[in-house]
Amino acid sequence: MRISVGKLIGSLLLLGLIAFFLWIYNQFEYVEKTIPSDFRGAAATNPLLAAGRLAERYGATAHFVPAYNKPPPSGAMLVFTAPRYWLDQRKNDALLEWVEKKGGHLIVSLHPSQSRSKNSRATRKSSEESFKDPLLGYLGISTHSFERDDEEEDEDQTTAMQNLLERFGRDDDEDQPTAIENLLQRTAKTPQAIELPDGTHLKAQFDPQLRLFEDPDEGKLGTGSDWRVSEPGRNKGEGHHGLSYKVGSGRITILTNLDFISNDKIGDEDHAALFVYLASLAKGQDIWFAYGNDVPALWRWLVDYAWVVLIAAFLLLVTWLWAISRRFGPLLPVRSVARRSIVEHVAASARYLWRSGQGSVLYQALCDEFYKRAYLRYPQWARLPEQELYQQVALFAHETRAPQLSGLNEHAVENLLNTSHPRDESQFAAHSHLLDILRNKL
Repeated sequence: MRISVGKLIGSLLLLGLIAFFLWIYNQFEYVEKTIPSDFRGAAATNPLLAAGRLAERYGATAHFVPAYNKPPPSGAMLVFTAPRYWLDQRKNDALLEWVEKKGGHLIVSLHPSQSRSKNSRATRKSSEESFKDPLLGYLGISTHSFERDDEEEDEDQTTAMQNLLERFGRDDDEDQPTAIENLLQRTAKTPQAIELPDGTHLKAQFDPQLRLFEDPDEGKLGTGSDWRVSEPGRNKGEGHHGLSYKVGSGRITILTNLDFISNDKIGDEDHAALFVYLASLAKGQDIWFAYGNDVPALWRWLVDYAWVVLIAAFLLLVTWLWAISRRFGPLLPVRSVARRSIVEHVAASARYLWRSGQGSVLYQALCDEFYKRAYLRYPQWARLPEQELYQQVALFAHETRAPQLSGLNEHAVENLLNTSHPRDESQFAAHSHLLDILRNKL
């Protein structure tokens, strides 16, 4: 069975489209977010409005950025709650340069994908996976997320789970995996007691399953954090909810999440006090809140995240162009098509000349054709003066006894053969008809 090249290329294109849509389906996730209905005005579209108003009460100047594109002015503070996976290398480098050289203070949280793994596992993420976030890689931070796992856990993970159970307790009839699952669900929204660097104890809703671990030797910065947000009594090896680093003339603070400063949560527990401490709010301070992203151009996104698909599409296009440029066997004969009559082309040319004011050219051609036929029939006419020629033509027209030529005298023949005489459309048609009759009678 033979398969045509066109069908083969079409099948490859169809398979390519199916693979592309499968890739899109695996790369993106549809998330529904319910916006509280009790917010009105600017608070309905700005989730950080309350935090900004709190900063203004301390004398700071609050700015809101619904679509982040570039860092704020020197010496300012940027609270970045928008997803940072839209930031390309250029924007990430600009942020680090703004912190290091312009004295900015950057406060960010983990990516959503780092806050909760899709796989239900209790594992400390490898440095290679966590460092996909440029900031984590720069500072030498990895994450630790506790979740249920069907596989056997290693000794460190089991110890961490047991510590959680000892701290919060469990029922006697629960096995360890079930107890861990119930514990995580019970404590997911329970306020956590945290200790600030100055010894202050606050309560805030942090995810109890998520921790930040620092390893300065793994980061490009090369130095550890100078203050941390942790649960009371926890040592450095058990992770933190927040880490802050001195970077050049600025500072970077990373938290496991920044949900506590949103409009619907900043009034709960000690969230407002925690935000005031983290931001070091003071009079005259310039603070920027970025809660949205300037989505990159489609071509840049494709180059950054779908370059494999672009290369595959390019190779498929090259293959298709090569396939259609090949030919097997001789060329098929070209089917003849109906052609227009030559009379139509002549008529069209005549109409063009008449409309462009060159009717005299057309009439001159008619007269030349008449003279040519007359000189062939009566060669002696070629040697006659004009007036005698007109007399001979009038005599010939009388001898033909044609009704159309009955009134053609010497003066009429002179007007008929005078090419310089202007003619309107009706005269042109009448004189052309008489010339045609005379020519045919010769």
